[in-house]
Amino acid sequence: MSPGTRQIELLVVHDDPAEALLMQEEFDENRLINRVRVVHDVPRALAYLERAVPDVVLLDLNLPGRDGRLVLSHLRARPETAAVPVLLLTDSPEAERILRAEGLPVQGYATKPVDFACLVAVVKSLGTLGFEFFRATEPAGAGGRPAG
Repeated sequence: MSPGTRQIELLVVHDDPAEALLMQEEFDENRLINRVRVVHDVPRALAYLERAVPDVVLLDLNLPGRDGRLVLSHLRARPETAAVPVLLLTDSPEAERILRAEGLPVQGYATKPVDFACLVAVVKSLGTLGFEFFRATEPAGAGGRPAG
């Protein structure tokens, strides 16, 4: 990492453990050293947000029990999280079009399952926010990736 930079923390709010695992495996394969936290439902997401402020949230709106819009509302209502970029995870380009029509206060969209190249492209588009992805220079498991 260059001086004056830090790791970003990604919060993934996604109810499908298999898709979340695939996403994490892709991050690992690409030796992403940023912290990635995964929660699988609205109560856990809200509890996490009460104690931490992630740099980016990847949010699936179709969550069990409660809609992910509650997480989005919670983020936008609190001064400390109001500016956190949120990328909505969508099932298809058609679902993305419908969500865009709602005018939700988000910074982008990514179609599930999210691949690393797509995620990097979307997050790099947020580069004006002053952070970027970093990759470990050592192979995964060689001490370059912190436990997450």
